[in-house]
Amino acid sequence: MNRAFAGHAGLIGTLGYLTSCLLFGLNLPLSAELLQHFDPFWVSPLRYVVAALLLGGMVMVSLGPRQLRSPIPPWRVTTLSLCVAAFLVLYNLGLYRTHTMTVAAISAGSPVYVAVMSRLMTGARLERGFWGATVLTLLGAGIAIWGQARAGGGSVFSLQGGEVLVVLGICSWTAYSILAQRWFGLGTPQLRRTFLTTVGALPWLLLFWALARATGLAGAPNLNPAPVPLAQLLVAAVFCTALATVAWNIGVNRLGIQSGGLWQNTVPVFAVLIATLFFGVQPLAEQLIGGAVVLAGVLYMQWQRVHA
Repeated sequence: MNRAFAGHAGLIGTLGYLTSCLLFGLNLPLSAELLQHFDPFWVSPLRYVVAALLLGGMVMVSLGPRQLRSPIPPWRVTTLSLCVAAFLVLYNLGLYRTHTMTVAAISAGSPVYVAVMSRLMTGARLERGFWGATVLTLLGAGIAIWGQARAGGGSVFSLQGGEVLVVLGICSWTAYSILAQRWFGLGTPQLRRTFLTTVGALPWLLLFWALARATGLAGAPNLNPAPVPLAQLLVAAVFCTALATVAWNIGVNRLGIQSGGLWQNTVPVFAVLIATLFFGVQPLAEQLIGGAVVLAGVLYMQWQRVHA
């Protein structure tokens, strides 16, 4: 019975991570389109307003209106929400201050950052097969990044000051992922957890936008978008923000955050596939090879888990 239950939980967790990383991959080309029409500090609050309304409606229909209230102290919801907002702001600032290829190279180290955060916050030991899977995912990400840098004629590791912000953003998201499972009761649905932290992130995002506007980092908000960017905004908010975060939390709950660190390296792989299929972008050979190696690393750890 325990083995069957563990297998069922592993399948649900795998589907959660697969769905979330696929939607996070969709987010990359969609965000590139959105940033042509919206300021990067303004688009996040817009997306979270839509996501909060959607998740709130889902909670009311599936769980009941009473589930809209938080079962944990407000300071904990505020802290979790700050972690979410800090991830978005720090990552955006990192992209603003750093070359895209450098950010990709740093992000490839997600399994290591996640493992360190997990060790510090929970004392958890590394899972079986972690380092072998990490080597494969880092190797695959490195191949893809090297190919992109070679094609663009740029330097991958040209430091420009935003690299630390990218790492801090990943650590902030990891802290949210861990605490969202620790601070809520075991019976709290992942949908309810995601809704409460999404609503809580809105004041933080608006505060960060106001600060960016006051310091000149953000321009005037686009309050009258054209139909196409508006539709893209809705798709990004519904699928890449709301549903992707619910699926991610399910994955963390069933498989743990260390697996999530490895799954994060599949996001660029899915982004390339989606950009190729729907946005007319032609992938490089190195991106395809690197993506296959990254997937091999994730599957290797999944196989080690099942074998154990």
